[in-house]
Amino acid sequence: MAPPLIQAVDLVKHYAFGEGEALPVLHGLNFAIAAGEFVAIMGPSGSGKSTLMNILGCLDVPTAGHYLLNGTDTAELGVDELAELRNQLLGFVFQGFNLLPRKNVEENVALPLLYAGVGRAERQAVAARMLERVGLANRTKHRPNQLSGGQQQRVAIARALANSPKLILADEPTGNLDTHTSEEIMALFEDLNRNQGLTLVLVTHEPDVARHAQRLIHIVDGRIAGDGPVDEVLGAQAA
Repeated sequence: MAPPLIQAVDLVKHYAFGEGEALPVLHGLNFAIAAGEFVAIMGPSGSGKSTLMNILGCLDVPTAGHYLLNGTDTAELGVDELAELRNQLLGFVFQGFNLLPRKNVEENVALPLLYAGVGRAERQAVAARMLERVGLANRTKHRPNQLSGGQQQRVAIARALANSPKLILADEPTGNLDTHTSEEIMALFEDLNRNQGLTLVLVTHEPDVARHAQRLIHIVDGRIAGDGPVDEVLGAQAA
């Protein structure tokens, strides 16, 4: 049986401040996410969900415990090895899109491949395929400021797909979008999960967004308050 794609074992995160002072953020989290799952992480502001997302994305490391990504214990890796693991396995989608304004759509999508040393012709071919996948094949030469918010987020998703990741991490991906556009973006995520087999983990504070996932991990004060089918966890939360 294959190991989980993501496994957190007694995951603890403290932030140091002052002299010998520490701010505890995550308190011994334990969970696993299998390849092919679509999981939402919810929690109130300050609950630790963004800190957890940074650890899952190998952008931060736990203070104690272990985070295993595709069977690799990230605690044993140096900065360069973590960066390599990120580039091999992960795609990121952010609330603010994080597109480069002076680059056109094709160049933005191709950025992960540029960093990976892929040649120009192949970068362009991959970017074209990814843009077609998200319904923007006719926008390759546009700049981000020539696109709507929903189109910019589709470009960000295409960029996240460019390096053929095993896992997409999305941090409040609909936070800057209206309700209709949010539904379109979430439908795209559902398609990537169901029909392309991608593993998706997204942070959201919106129950309607979380309902597009199959599973919900609810975090309160740095602890897991619920973990299971979305409606079941939301129901327990409301009770």
